[in-house]
Formats: sequence, structure tokens, C-alpha cells
Amino acid sequence: MKKFATIAIMLAAVAALAEDKPPPSRKIEGVVADASNVLQPGAELALQWSWENGIAKSVGGIKADAKGQFQHLFKKWPGGLLVVAYDERREKGCLLAVNDEASKKPLTVRLGPLVKIKAKLATGDPLVPLPADVTMTVATIEGNVDILRVKGGDKGLAFRLPPGKYKLKWANELFRPVDMEIEAGPRAELDLGVLKLQPTPVAVGLGKTMPPFKAGFVRGGKPDLQIADYKGKWVLVLFWGSWCNTSSTQWIPTLIEFNERLKGLYKNYQILAYHDATAKTFQEMEEKLATHGELHWKPHDVPFPLLLDAEVDGTVKTWGVAGEPTVFLFDPEGKFIKQARDYGMLEKALMDDAR
Repeated sequence: MKKFATIAIMLAAVAALAEDKPPPSRKIEGVVADASNVLQPGAELALQWSWENGIAKSVGGIKADAKGQFQHLFKKWPGGLLVVAYDERREKGCLLAVNDEASKKPLTVRLGPLVKIKAKLATGDPLVPLPADVTMTVATIEGNVDILRVKGGDKGLAFRLPPGKYKLKWANELFRPVDMEIEAGPRAELDLGVLKLQPTPVAVGLGKTMPPFKAGFVRGGKPDLQIADYKGKWVLVLFWGSWCNTSSTQWIPTLIEFNERLKGLYKNYQILAYHDATAKTFQEMEEKLATHGELHWKPHDVPFPLLLDAEVDGTVKTWGVAGEPTVFLFDPEGKFIKQARDYGMLEKALMDDAR
């Protein structure tokens, strides 16, 4: 695949959008043809595409007319585009970078052979089924620009790409992330075989006891604090990071208020806040918190234990915790029963117990 000035294009777009005045409008126009100069009526150009069951649909695409010509007015020209083009039958295509200078004159979009890519999907643990919707993202290597979303069906993944190198990505709270490089070509078909999506210990641990915490430091509790220390109580654990503005300015203060309300009603619960390994000490954590402005809570005066993850093989990594901030609930036997982005599951469990 030819080298694209993707990063420069994206930086130009960001710079244009960051200016005080809105970016100017720009009309792009041209023709779509194949390698033999045969015009391609019905071809489409788009910044993003979705593939499902081997069928591609553009997201806000620009369609060529009966003469293979196209035009489109960008009310806010971003300074550059990275476009994927397919012919009407999705059998030919190309990846085209259009910088600011190129957009000022008629474009010739030249379509060539595509590479058929397929893969089967399977769970790495028969006890943890795949999610109902496994939609993976295809991105360029240079600039990491997302161009396709491919939904897995009964037969797995099936899509087509212009020759070149790409990334195949997928993220899910209960599975290890997928971030693999693929190379389309030189053959006309690339079979990735069976992609085994590996469940995290969190997924495997539902209804079970999770591995012990491996915290580097603890504030407000004993140094080797564990879920097992609170047998007979419901335990709510917030996994968070001081780098995250949402965690720091919303989730922690809301959790403090939540605890204040619950403590007058229930006794059989415990709240813990487990910080990831991005802060090596509590001092570093507080320095990161200070970058978010006024917090309306005091890190030295939190009414429940704060834990800092170990730098090596910490809990966040070994458990496979993803999508921070997130909340885990453990029952009075110490078994992990639910993961969500909601404190309310603790209150519901306490209310059910009280009946």
C-alpha cells in the first residue's frame, strides 16, 4: 500500500477545527474509473464503511452518477480526507488520501482489485459464549484511522480491502482486546482462520472467587487488604484512574455521597476504590487529580479504602479489567456476581437482603 500523508491530513483537520473561525466550505468533484479507464457508475466514496454478511454499506457516502462522476460540498472542509471507494458491486476499490491541494481540482479515483478477507470467530473458553454482536474495526497502520466496521455473522467475518497493511481491532469488557496487523495481498484472498477471542478472568470468574488483589499501596486499610476480609458483607469495587476526568470529578465524589447515604441504612456492605497502575504512589495520584481542577473531595479523607495497583502483574491487568471506570459487585461469600457502570446494583442487593 502506498504511503499516505494520513497523519498530516488529520493534524490539518484538527488545526482547522481548532481555529476561532469555522473552516471554509469546499466542493470536491471528479470521476471514478478502473485501471482500464472504464468509468464506474454507482461507485461510492466514504470515510467509513460497514460490512455485514459480506455486504458493504457506506456511512454518509458520495455516490457516482450514471457517468461515473461525483461531487460533494463539505460545509466545513477538514483540510484533508482519507477515503475508501468501492465500485457498485464491491469487487474493485481503493484507499485514497485527498489533501487540501488535491481537493482544489477534479479528482480521478482509480479502482483496482480487492482482497477478500475472511475469518471464523470462536470463544477461547466454552463456558464463556461470544457476545451476540462482535463488530470489529479495520484501521490504517499509518495514523490509525478507522475505515471499516465489520460485523461478525454465523460464518464469521467477511469483507474486502484494497491491498495493503491494516489493523484489526476489537474491544469488549469480558474479552481480551484484539489488536492485530493484517496484510491484504498479494493473493486475492486472505483467510485468517479461526480467531479465538479470549475471555478475561473477569468473564471466567462470574459466580466464582476472583484471584487475590495485588495492590502496591493501600490507604485506609491493611496493606494486604482482600475481598475475603469482608466475608458476610456485600463488596462494591470501583476500578478507576486519576488520569480520567470522569472518574476523578464524577465517579469518586458520587461514590462518597452514595456511601454516606447507605451507611445510615445498612451495615453489611463495604466499598473499595481500586486505582490502576498509572499512578505509582498516592502522591503521584494526587498530582494527577490536581490537573482536573477543583475536585470537591479530599483524597486524604475518603471514607473507604483506596488501593493502588501493583506496577507489575497488577490486578487490573491480570483480571482483564477494561473500560474504566467500572464497578464490580461481590456477594457475602466473596464471589464475583456482576460488572456494570452503576452503583445501584449494591443498593438493590442490600434491599433484597433486608426483605
